Amino acid sequence: MLDDKILRLRRDLDDVKRTRAVQRSGRKRSGKPVIALVGYTNAGKSTLFNRISGANVFARDMPFATLDPTIRRFDLPTLGEAALIDTVGFITDLPTHLIDSFQATLEEAMQADLLVHVRDRSSPSDVDQAEDVMIVLDQLENETGLPLPPMIEVWNKADLLTDDKADALSFAARGTVETPAVLVSALTGRGVEELLDLIEAVLLKGASEIELVLGAQDGRARAWLHQNGEVISESALETGNVAMSVRLANDRLGQFYAQFPGLKPD
Repeated sequence: MLDDKILRLRRDLDDVKRTRAVQRSGRKRSGKPVIALVGYTNAGKSTLFNRISGANVFARDMPFATLDPTIRRFDLPTLGEAALIDTVGFITDLPTHLIDSFQATLEEAMQADLLVHVRDRSSPSDVDQAEDVMIVLDQLENETGLPLPPMIEVWNKADLLTDDKADALSFAARGTVETPAVLVSALTGRGVEELLDLIEAVLLKGASEIELVLGAQDGRARAWLHQNGEVISESALETGNVAMSVRLANDRLGQFYAQFPGLKPD
């Protein structure tokens, strides 16, 4: 009887994996960037998720408040609409019976365009917890065969730090840290705008800048570029055409030329 129950649970988990794969494929086709929050339990991921997306996600100081990743839309400063994923909180010595569910949930993070590692910088265990998170991510990288997406860190709970500690961390985040970081209070909103700017900067890193001349018939292409890229300049020509200089992430560039092949340079 127990074996039957385990078999049913594994089948349910396989169904969940297939459903998530279909959903991921849909998000990829949409061309919208996908950002996933990862971090140790009680680092403040769900609070940050709520702050950025305006959602009302269950957030409590307890492991595995939910094993389901929550996905919401939000807007970046110039790139516009993006998808934000809140994954399950990490924990040391994960119970064996939760390993499969935990890893299935975190597969969402492995296929994001950017990982945002949320750390509780007020915790005396912050460094150890951050190392535990990286160990799990490295294991997932090996087991799934998927490369880790680019990563930034959110140094959360600035509201619980002394002014001197907050100033020191803010200075360090702007310095030569190995992973780009920003000091934030998800509770008060401090640093969130700076975080959005950093997310966008990393997404655009390595992007291509293209120059186009669009005619009146290219209205859809012009709208697509405004929605999916960073328009650096745009000016009307005497001919009635529009000259544009646009920065696009490399995957977006391929999507643009696939959708508007007539505008691809020879």
